[in-house]
Amino acid sequence: MKSRTNIVIGSLIIIILLMSFAYSTFATQLTINGTAEIIGEWNVKITDVTAQYVSEGCDAGETQFTNTSVTFNAKLFKPGDYITYSIMIENSGNINATLDNINFTDDGVNGSSAIIYKYSEPHPILTAGEQTCILVQVIYDENVTEMPSIKTKTITGIIEYVQGD
Repeated sequence: MKSRTNIVIGSLIIIILLMSFAYSTFATQLTINGTAEIIGEWNVKITDVTAQYVSEGCDAGETQFTNTSVTFNAKLFKPGDYITYSIMIENSGNINATLDNINFTDDGVNGSSAIIYKYSEPHPILTAGEQTCILVQVIYDENVTEMPSIKTKTITGIIEYVQGD
């Protein structure tokens, strides 16, 4: 009986070895390699600022800008005077941009009520390579009848574009 058990055990070992060999013969290892590259470029920026309309006797001051901000210092002379700044915005990237938010605030509590700011809205969709313009106008209120005690007013404008369709 012992020899029979040894034969059965030996046979099972041989069968397992043959199955392992057969499996390794028919097994194939597959390798997948891949590389991904981001080719989209987001580049919405300010490209130019000019004082487009300036009332006689006013000083548009020096304008400064970077890709993301504009600073101007308007000097108005008398009621009714105005200066209009043209701000060019360009989508230099290859991802379309959509206007998400535009918010202009001024220091109305601490600033002069004799100074009024107005602005136009830029184009709401900037496709790749497209430009738009926003006009910001600074006005010395024509209804002012006496010299204001506070003579300055600061504005802060946020124009936010996001990835578009």
